[in-house]
Amino acid sequence: MNRLSSGRKWLVLFTTSLAAFQTPYNSTVLSFITPVLGKYFHAPLMVLIYVPIVYLIPLPTLMITLGRLSDIYGRVRMFKLGFVLFLTGSLFGSLAPNIYALIIASLLMGFGSSILSPGSAAIVSQVFPEGERGFALGINAMAVYLGLTSAPFFGGLITQFLGWRFVLIITTVLTVVGLIVSQFSMRGIELPRRAIRVDYLGAITFTVSILSIVMYLILSAISGWLYYLYLLVIGLVSLFIFILIERRINNPMLDLNLFTGNVSFMAGNITALLNYVSTYSVPFLFSLYLQVFLGYNPFIAGLILVSEPVFMAALSPVSGRLSDRYGSREIAALGMGLIGVAFVLLLLLNIRYVIYIVLSLMVLGIGFGFFSAPNTNSVMSSVTADKYGVASGVLGTMRFMGQLLSITVASAILVSYMGKYASLYLFTGVMMGNLVVYQSFIDGLRIVLVIAAVLSFIGVYTSLLREK
Repeated sequence: MNRLSSGRKWLVLFTTSLAAFQTPYNSTVLSFITPVLGKYFHAPLMVLIYVPIVYLIPLPTLMITLGRLSDIYGRVRMFKLGFVLFLTGSLFGSLAPNIYALIIASLLMGFGSSILSPGSAAIVSQVFPEGERGFALGINAMAVYLGLTSAPFFGGLITQFLGWRFVLIITTVLTVVGLIVSQFSMRGIELPRRAIRVDYLGAITFTVSILSIVMYLILSAISGWLYYLYLLVIGLVSLFIFILIERRINNPMLDLNLFTGNVSFMAGNITALLNYVSTYSVPFLFSLYLQVFLGYNPFIAGLILVSEPVFMAALSPVSGRLSDRYGSREIAALGMGLIGVAFVLLLLLNIRYVIYIVLSLMVLGIGFGFFSAPNTNSVMSSVTADKYGVASGVLGTMRFMGQLLSITVASAILVSYMGKYASLYLFTGVMMGNLVVYQSFIDGLRIVLVIAAVLSFIGVYTSLLREK
C-alpha cells in the first residue's frame, strides 16, 4: 500500500478528509442552529436537545464494531456505505416537516458518520507510512476543524439569509461529491478480505452495553439520574459479559490487550475522552448565550464562535508534523494544558464583553490544534496495521462518548439551574429579559466550565503516560 504514487496518496487523503469534515460540521451545526429550530418548530429545549444528541448515539455505540468489520470485510467498501447512509439522512433532514422527522434524519446521519469517522483515520493510516502518517493525520484533523470552523460561520450565514433547510441541502451536495470522488480515489486500495470469524456475540453485548449507557445519559439529563437507573445497570452488566467473552475467544471484536498491555494506546484514548467531555459543549452553550441572552443573530454569533476552530484547523498540520519529528505525547499534553487555561479565562473574565469570549476561544482553539493530531498519531502508531480499523474505532468511540457526555451533562446542569419552566420558554424570548433567569444560566455555565477545566488538566497527566 505504501507503493502508491504521491498523487494517489493525496487523492485518498482528499477523499477521507472530505468525509472527516462531515461529522463535526453537521454535529456542530445542528447544535448551533438549535435556537432557530426552536422558534421554527415551536419546540421546547427538552425536545430540541435530541436533534444534536441522537446524531451522536450511533458513534460511540457502533464505531468499534464497524471498525472491526471494516478490518475484516474491507475498509473502502464500508467507507462508501457510510457515504450512502449519510446522504440518505441529510436529504431527509432537509425535507423534514416537523422536529421529530428532523430527529430521525439526524439519527440516520449519525449512522453514516459512525462509519465515515473511523474509516477516515484507518484508511489514512493504511496508505501513509510512519514518518508521513502524522502529517497526513494532521491534514485529516484539519478537515475536522474546518468542519467545526464552517459550522458556526456558514451555518449562521446560511440560516440567516436562506433558512436552516439549506444547511442540510449543502450537506447533501457535499456528500454526493464525496461518494463520487471515492469511486475514483480509492480504486485498487482495498485489502483482501480476511478469513476471520466475526465475533457476533461480542458485537451484540458491546452494542447493548454502550447503547444502554448512552440512553441512560440522554434520558437522565432531562428527567433525573435515578429514574432510568435500570438502563445503567443493563449497560454495566452487558459490559461485564462482553469483557468475559472477549477474554475467552481467539479473534475478539476488541483485543483487550490493547488496553492492558499498551500504555500509549490506553493513555491516548483516555485523554481523547477527557478532551471531548470538556470541550464539545462549548459551541452549544455559547450559541445559546450569544443568541438568546445577548441577542446576536445567527450570523454574528457564528463569527464570534469561529475564533475557536479556525486555530484548530491552522495548527493541526503543524502539530502533526511536529509529532512525526519529536514525538506525540508532550505536544498533546501542551494542547490539553492550553485548553485548561482557556476555561480558566472564561471563568475569570467578564463574558458580557464579547472580546473576552473571543480571546478565550482563541486559546481553546490553539490548545485543541496542538492536541488532536499528535494524540491520534500516538494511538494509531501504537498498533499494528491489521488493527487500524478497530484502533480508529476505539479512538472514535472515546471521542464521541466524550461529546455525548459533554452535551448531556451540560444540558442537565442548565436545566437544573434554570428550571424546566425557563428551559421550556428558552427560545420564545418571553422570559429572557429576566435577570434571575440570566443569572441561573450563568451559574450553570460556570459549573460546566469548572468541570471542563479540571478534566483538561487531568488530561495533561494522561497525555504524558508512556510505556516504562
